Amino acid sequence: MIELARRYYPTGFPVEEDDLAEPVPAHQRTPEHARFLAAWDKALNGTDWKNLMKGLKRAFPGEGIGNGTQPYVSACMRCFLYRTEPLPGGERLATRIAAAVSVLVPFYIVYVTTQVWHPTHTGYPMAASPHPKRGDAGDESFHLQHFSSPQLTFDPPSTVRQEVNALEHLIEEVLGYRPFPLAFAGVALPGLRVGFFNGEGPPTLLDTLFSDNLAHLP
Repeated sequence: MIELARRYYPTGFPVEEDDLAEPVPAHQRTPEHARFLAAWDKALNGTDWKNLMKGLKRAFPGEGIGNGTQPYVSACMRCFLYRTEPLPGGERLATRIAAAVSVLVPFYIVYVTTQVWHPTHTGYPMAASPHPKRGDAGDESFHLQHFSSPQLTFDPPSTVRQEVNALEHLIEEVLGYRPFPLAFAGVALPGLRVGFFNGEGPPTLLDTLFSDNLAHLP
């Protein structure tokens, strides 16, 4: 998998040596970056992802379904099932059962994030939908002030295991992808220039084949 990552990211080109006067950074003028862009183009122009999103809506009728894909600023397409529940202090706990599907290699990861939504007393919520459902962010009974930092786990709790299994099955059925072996997630790739990477230290296989920020979803 290390060699696969090297196909899409050039070696060298440290950030501190970037020439800000250049209209296109040097690392983006490499064959590796061209392959990265081509992989994204193929993923976006294909029908597999659309079929997966349609399958999600059929598999989870009445549930909130989201698309967290950010083209070209990561190496994966993302989708998630989300739900909220009230907490004793008036907050709401948002749980997202998410999947990241690499556009570079035939692997996926299913994970879970949790986040606390804190209420406010304003009539103008920060996030509102045109036709909110009861308990949604745009519902007049619950307005948003701020969110806690999302907490991510690759070991989903038993309360969402059924949904996780269904999501994994759907990805494998529609895309033919396999689960990413998390034992290799932390393998460091020093010297590799990953344009979207904002972490400290060298990027890892997880960063290069998926994202350096899986926790944050819409």
